[in-house]
Amino acid sequence: MDEHIVVSGDVAKFRGDIIDDNRNPLSWWTAKHNDYASREVIELLNLEYGFMEPSASEHLRFSRGAGWKRFLKERCYAQLPIGLRAFCYFLYRYVVRLGFFDTREAAAFHVLQGFWYRYLVDIKLHEVKCRMEEDGLGISEAIFEVLGVELHLPLKRAVNP
Repeated sequence: MDEHIVVSGDVAKFRGDIIDDNRNPLSWWTAKHNDYASREVIELLNLEYGFMEPSASEHLRFSRGAGWKRFLKERCYAQLPIGLRAFCYFLYRYVVRLGFFDTREAAAFHVLQGFWYRYLVDIKLHEVKCRMEEDGLGISEAIFEVLGVELHLPLKRAVNP
């Protein structure tokens, strides 16, 4: 999930690298990313249909790094055809960013996170949309049927022009 930490107050800069030495098995990672994929599908559906209030990260649009990434994701990546965008993202990571120079383990990570995860999001998104169209379900019902996520949607506030 493309989450970003928002801090109000002082921050410090560290010198050096932060290494995530996660030794959980692959099945743990794929289960975690399966859940993330469902959350991302809901975010993409909300971007398209606007059934929820904007997320707390909306103000990131005006920050430098995170805002630029969100802009690219919402205005470029999300507009590409389902399936193609996963392949394009993988090529970006593996070829353009020279991921093929990385270790065998890193190559597996590029495939899993750069292609498999993104393709999983696309297929889940397609599945929800098909359920809506073919079974005539509303968005909340389709999300629950396909993803097993129950949405408790508050009424959106009216926006004054």
